[in-house]
Amino acid sequence: MKENCFEAISSIKELNDEDAATCSGGVAYTGSNNPDVILYRDIDFNNTNLNVNASVGDGLRFVGDNFNDLTSSIAIIRGTWAFYRDINFTTYQTTLGPGLYSSPPSGIANDSLSSLFRVA
Repeated sequence: MKENCFEAISSIKELNDEDAATCSGGVAYTGSNNPDVILYRDIDFNNTNLNVNASVGDGLRFVGDNFNDLTSSIAIIRGTWAFYRDINFTTYQTTLGPGLYSSPPSGIANDSLSSLFRVA
């Protein structure tokens, strides 16, 4: 993917979200239309959602006030993610791969998520 960074710079072209994250040093971000993970405030993928993207080795240290301790369902589109009860990747809960988790999966207590990290 790094070659896409140089190609984009030399020809000034638009990058997709994943390439852009790699070029910027792998910083996690939210709000993408092509997320890696989607967090939902209620079970069965209802209520407000938060779209998350990150390169391997990065994540969200804090999911934000609107999602801290409020996540009840998760859709993982790509990647393997570690989920944590507290901010800054502390108090590990579980690791999950791609799938639809309409209620808190085993290892994650309802309304307990504060940070997540992409491990693969």
